[in-house]
Amino acid sequence: MIASDHVTGLAPRGDLESLLAEVLAAERPAGRVAVVICDVVGLKAINEREGFRAGDAVLAGAGQALRDAAGEARLLARLGGDELVAVFVGAEAPIAASRTAAALAADIRPRLRSAAVIAEQNDTPGRLVDRLYATMRRS
Repeated sequence: MIASDHVTGLAPRGDLESLLAEVLAAERPAGRVAVVICDVVGLKAINEREGFRAGDAVLAGAGQALRDAAGEARLLARLGGDELVAVFVGAEAPIAASRTAAALAADIRPRLRSAAVIAEQNDTPGRLVDRLYATMRRS
């Protein structure tokens, strides 16, 4: 049985880190690995105002929105807190990631903020996730 996050049903962070290590080592040609991050806007306020069950329901909805938008993804995972990630691998990865990020940003229930990055030649899983967070902060 494959472990998954109990709220979203997505893979846990450890699976994400393992896959990134694998594909970054194998897919060295630039532009063949792309990652999308999305977070739920206002989740903390929902948790404080309505309780954690309401927040979990919103987070589960975000997981479903990611599944709906990222059908081509190699992996969907919960990075932590209110952050969900899709990993795309292959020649079309940048296009799929861009399309997914746009679909997530257009979603209004729950309201999601998203960003995408394309792996660079010397990325490690940690560096790629750091760049993903930085891109999210700028969006």
